[in-house]
Amino acid sequence: MYGAIDKFWHKTIGRPYYLAKRIDTGSGPMVVLLHGIGRDSQTWQNLITELRTEPVRTVAFDLLGFGNSPKPEWIDYSADDHAKAVIRSVERLKPDGPVILVGHSMGCLVAVRMAATRPDLVCHLVLYEMPLYKGLPNKRYYRLRLNLYQRLYDKVMSIDPTANKNGTGLTERLARKYTGLGVSLKSWQPYVKSLKHTIYHQTAPEDLLKVTVPMDVIYGSFDMLVIRGTIRHVYGREDTAPVIHTVRAGHRVTKKASRFLATRIGAILLTEKM
Repeated sequence: MYGAIDKFWHKTIGRPYYLAKRIDTGSGPMVVLLHGIGRDSQTWQNLITELRTEPVRTVAFDLLGFGNSPKPEWIDYSADDHAKAVIRSVERLKPDGPVILVGHSMGCLVAVRMAATRPDLVCHLVLYEMPLYKGLPNKRYYRLRLNLYQRLYDKVMSIDPTANKNGTGLTERLARKYTGLGVSLKSWQPYVKSLKHTIYHQTAPEDLLKVTVPMDVIYGSFDMLVIRGTIRHVYGREDTAPVIHTVRAGHRVTKKASRFLATRIGAILLTEKM
C-alpha cells in the first residue's frame, strides 16, 4: 500500500501526509478536534452535537495511523509526526483565521506541539485530559503514579493483538481496560509507536514553554490515566496562565464533558470576538 513512490514523497522529500477528514460541518471560525490514542474522529460525536448551536465550522480528523488516515510503517508517530500531518491538513482547508484547537488525551500533546511550532495557525487551545508525565516534582506521589503508568503501558506494548484474550493475566486485563485498547490490527503498530514516542517520550513540557496562545485545561475527576493539576508544574510562563477546570468524567469524551467543552468554546468565541 505504501510503496517506493509514497516513501520517497513523504520520507525522503519530507511532505507530511494528509489526514482523513471525517467531519466537517457548520460555518464560521474553525474548531479542529484531535482525538486520543487508539481512537478516531467518531470520539467527538457528542461534542459535535453540542456545537451545532454555535456559529462555528467543526472539523475532526483521524490522526495519523488511526481510522481512515494513512498508516505508514516507517514513521515514528512522534508528536511532531502527528502535528505535521494536522498542520498540512488544516492548511489544506484554508481557514479564515487561526483555529480553536481541541485535543483529548494524546490529541492534547499533538495540539500543544502544533501550537508551539505554528502559532500562526492556532488562536486558542482546549486541552481535555492531557497526560503530562514529564517535568513533575520529585515527590513520592508522582513517582508512584508514574511507575504505575509505566508498568501499564509496558504491558500494553508487549501485548500480542492476535492472541486470544481469554486467560490473560490481571495486569494485561487492566491494561486493556484503562487504555481503552480496542484498535485494529492495521492500527496496532501506530498505536504502539504513538504510545512510545508521543506519550512516553513526550515533548509537551518543552512545547508548553513556547506556547503563547490562551489555554483551557480540563481534567476528568474520575480519570485514572491523567494526574490532575500537572499543568501548574510544567507550564513555566509567567506572562500568561492556563485556565483550569474539572468535569465529572473518566478518560472519555462523555455527554457531560461534551456539554462543558461546548460551553467553553462558546465562551472563547465571545471573549476573542471571533
